[in-house]
Amino acid sequence: MTTTQQITFPVYGMNCASCASKLSAAFNTLDGIEANVNITLEKASLSVDEAQLKSPIAPQIITILEQKGYQTDHQQVVFEAEWSCSSCVESTITALKKHPLVVDVKANFATQIVYVETLESFVNDSFIKALIALSPYPLTAKKAITSQQQLIEKQNKERKKQQQEKLGLAIALLLSLPFWFAMISMLFSDSPLLTPWFELALATPLQFIIGARFYKGAWKSLKGRSANMDVLVVLGTSAAYFFSLYMILKGNTGHLYFESSSLVIVLIRLGKYLEFQAKQASSKAVSALNKLQAVDALVKKGKVFKRVLIDQVQVSDLIQIAAGDKVPVDGVILEGSSYIDEALLTGESKPVLKQVEDTVFAGTINGDGVLLMKSTAVKEQTKLHQIIQLVESAQMSKAPILELVDRISAIFVPIVLAIAAVTFSAWWLHSGDFEQALIHSVAVLVIACPCALGLATPTAMVVGTGLAAQKGILIKDINTLQLAHKLTHIAFDKTGTLTKGQVSLNNITAFDKDFLPLLLGLQQASKHPIAKAVVEHCETLDIQATTVNDIQSIHGEGIHGRVNNQEIIAGNAKLLSHFNIDLNQQLAIRGVKPETTDNVIYVCYQQNLIGYFSIADQVRPESQQAISDLHQLGLSTTLISGDKDSVVKSMSQQLGIKSYFAEQTPEQKLQQLETLQKQSLVAMVGDGVNDAPALAKADVSIAMGGGSDVAKQTASMTLMRDDPRLIAVAIKISRSTWSTIRQNLFWAFIFNSLAIPAAAFGYLNPTVAAIAMTASSLTVLSNSLRLKRINISTDK
Repeated sequence: MTTTQQITFPVYGMNCASCASKLSAAFNTLDGIEANVNITLEKASLSVDEAQLKSPIAPQIITILEQKGYQTDHQQVVFEAEWSCSSCVESTITALKKHPLVVDVKANFATQIVYVETLESFVNDSFIKALIALSPYPLTAKKAITSQQQLIEKQNKERKKQQQEKLGLAIALLLSLPFWFAMISMLFSDSPLLTPWFELALATPLQFIIGARFYKGAWKSLKGRSANMDVLVVLGTSAAYFFSLYMILKGNTGHLYFESSSLVIVLIRLGKYLEFQAKQASSKAVSALNKLQAVDALVKKGKVFKRVLIDQVQVSDLIQIAAGDKVPVDGVILEGSSYIDEALLTGESKPVLKQVEDTVFAGTINGDGVLLMKSTAVKEQTKLHQIIQLVESAQMSKAPILELVDRISAIFVPIVLAIAAVTFSAWWLHSGDFEQALIHSVAVLVIACPCALGLATPTAMVVGTGLAAQKGILIKDINTLQLAHKLTHIAFDKTGTLTKGQVSLNNITAFDKDFLPLLLGLQQASKHPIAKAVVEHCETLDIQATTVNDIQSIHGEGIHGRVNNQEIIAGNAKLLSHFNIDLNQQLAIRGVKPETTDNVIYVCYQQNLIGYFSIADQVRPESQQAISDLHQLGLSTTLISGDKDSVVKSMSQQLGIKSYFAEQTPEQKLQQLETLQKQSLVAMVGDGVNDAPALAKADVSIAMGGGSDVAKQTASMTLMRDDPRLIAVAIKISRSTWSTIRQNLFWAFIFNSLAIPAAAFGYLNPTVAAIAMTASSLTVLSNSLRLKRINISTDK
């Protein structure tokens, strides 16, 4: 009897029973699967033969859903790993992908993190345990840090691990001291300083206690049918140790190699410790963001405020924030005002004034005012947590160049083993000296450095994306970071990007006493920036709105409604023409002609012009420097706006942008972008829904932090504060990061290309080889950390 397993997951986007039937038929084409798709419940239920669960089926499910245009809920399960080299990473990815319910696996050697993508409905304890069991290396399920307490626990765990590492390293260095003295004494005397049995007594704990981790790592690697750096270390040091032991037992007390096996293990342990410290430093940006989370909050319970742990705060709770306290969760201010320090969250160096109805974010620091706020997002929903997730996700993504590195890393150790075997055979056949052949092959095994190769890209990537986050720039994936350094052209939207997006009313001219009441009645329910400006202006004058019905807005033209069955219209000349109103005639009757480079809104009631006003949007004070910075970096710029020609031309001249396109619809913006892409690699910067098509098409898309959700979801890069100068900062970080990656890869390839042959030809002994191998990894890490010191200030 065939055993089956039931798999159920939601399906979104189906419109009718026919959709469900066709999707069910598509699933049934998969071997060993019987599908039932329910349109009412929006769920698919698959009965899968147990035999089919031996191969991945989740990727096939996703493929069918994408082909049919449907969606489901994805989820990422995060693990912390224990790897010794980059080969371990590939072995882990390969093993985890064998699970039938895994869609994709991403991992980062520098951060020791694994992301497993699957369907949300598949995630449970048994799924997590199965993944841990599949991995050839230890994995621990990582919980999201949503409180300071969790962060403290994590830091204590890391501190304990670090103390154990220091203790082990101290013991190793102490035991190895006699070997160092013996090596130095050999420079002045041919007589050995240490007796053979004393050397054995020192070498044995170093080999099997201090070096135990290498044996464990090698065993796990071989059990997973792969070979990593631990295998090289174990083979090399074990050969030297057991050959020396054999010589003692045989009674031959000639030259022994206990010092080589012992010092190689000590030096590699020391190198790994320094490497760990450097990797910790490279990921400090995310650690700093985690530390922003408050421990507790002062929440209103009944008539009093009580301090509760941050995990217990709920949406809509009333929270009091004392002067100097951290804002515990995202929320809206109900009472009070204060300057808030958002430096670590948005990169804004100056405190920002926050008042009633303003939004505040978790992790920011209150100034000298006392605030009462209402929570709007808690735990994983806070902006702080989402930023951390975005940064970590970017650090997990892979650039095309990494595919080549991964392919090389996968075959690196087997190739080194082959070279070591050839070295041993060649030296033995050539000289007939077994000891000489052994020591040269051990040097080959020890000096080979897959770690430098594996660390070259991830460490620079982690530092680069972390540095960008500290400056208020969120980069969604590594491909964006890679493309940004090659950009040649930046296309800007105008409103909300280079301007503040805050409309002000100017040159108000009324020909009727009901001009403002009618205009307010027409605009007060609208969310448009112009409507908001009208409402704010009328509120200052205490204007009472006239009731307007049947209100409709027309994109790019204006708005109209009805009062006592008579049309009230506010818009441009094009909208007026739809209602058979001749604007030139109306202006002539009134004897006026508006003279302004701003947009003019005309208001007509009962087919007569009753007034008009112009609207202006202030240029951001940072915009001019932003354009200048980009020009200094060698990039050209273009302004693409839906605004009228005179407005766009004036702004282009003011900011020094030579190329502009005015009165562009979203479709025309997209066409202009495609034209630019024929000659350049183009980034599009925008903030609104109408920018989304162009943002999606651009090689790199950049959204302003205060822009629409659609723009931010479409963009591959988001500026956490509305400062266009950050675009140049992002490009500088991208250029520096990719320059560092190229330097690291060059060094890693050159080191292995020169060092391995040098060891094979007998120019390096195992101890020198161990020092060189450790130095190689540290060189790559220190070069990546140099990124933190690049000059990327936005201040002039």
